[in-house]
Amino acid sequence: MNTKSYPLLTHCPICHSLYATEDVKLIEQKEDAKLYHSFCHNCGHGLLAYVLEVAGGISSIGLITDASGTDMVRLAEYQAISGDECVGAHRLILENSRGLCQRLLDISGKLA
Repeated sequence: MNTKSYPLLTHCPICHSLYATEDVKLIEQKEDAKLYHSFCHNCGHGLLAYVLEVAGGISSIGLITDASGTDMVRLAEYQAISGDECVGAHRLILENSRGLCQRLLDISGKLA
């Protein structure tokens, strides 16, 4: 199926400029699911789109990103994190949020 058949992959959701064919890249494909990355040269935003072809239609979801197509290809090669790892990271950040915020402010130089 042509990417122009997917409404999510025809134009930028931010500035509504049309994507050039070469700006929409297939990152990963598994059975009926495809992961695309598109880049808008007009506003500089990227879109990560997950498209699932199902009987009788297409289901899709998009995520605005500042990651490049090259970043997406590289990240697709990594093993996915588990739910437990995600919850653990959330707890770690929550428990250490004051220190984390302090360090981020120190790094940015915006702490008076």
